[in-house]
Amino acid sequence: MNAKGLAAVAALIAMTFAFSMWGWLATPPGAEIAVHWNAAGQPDRFGGKAEAFMLIPGLAVLMSALFAAAPHIDPRGRNLAASGSVLMTVWIGTIGVLAVVQAALTFSALGVIAADGEIVPRAVMLAVCALMVITGNVLGKARPNWFVGVRTPWTLSSDRAWDATHRWAGRGFVLSGLIGGACVLVAPLVAALFVFSGLILMTAFGSVLLSFLVWRRDPEREVFSEGGSKP
Repeated sequence: MNAKGLAAVAALIAMTFAFSMWGWLATPPGAEIAVHWNAAGQPDRFGGKAEAFMLIPGLAVLMSALFAAAPHIDPRGRNLAASGSVLMTVWIGTIGVLAVVQAALTFSALGVIAADGEIVPRAVMLAVCALMVITGNVLGKARPNWFVGVRTPWTLSSDRAWDATHRWAGRGFVLSGLIGGACVLVAPLVAALFVFSGLILMTAFGSVLLSFLVWRRDPEREVFSEGGSKP
């Protein structure tokens, strides 16, 4: 893990905490804050200050701890260490999305942006679309591991299936993020959500199917007997 990547993660976590503290101090005790929006862009659930301003920073810290520990606890830790650029990209991207979510919640709670508009869900969707694009661009570099990538029984039993599946999934994620992001900017929110979700589901289903088909044709695939020993 490179120092620049870790510094970026630390900066994003600090930003998340800064938005959280600002929101906590600026809202009165007992305030009801919008914490979830429906597909039409309207808030459909409200929570207290603890949920609005403590949950996401805590999640960012816990997820960062998991990302940091992953190479040391993964049975294929060497492969994950060799996929350091992929791991760091997904790590930074994930914490970045959480920072955007916390910023949107804080701005909404303080009245900087309207809670009953579409700004918050559109901002979050754009962040998720961006995460798909940056993840898809590096996904093909991932080596077989248990933490990052498309982990099916077949990708984890065949290096050939892993490589083919991740090339496909990477392109699918990039395409989904680009089309989804464009829809978020110009289309009704419900339509954008439908298109983006459909593209992600197609990519996921296609990845699973492709991993099985390539695994079945791989003469070097791992196949274990019922007794637990490799034939």
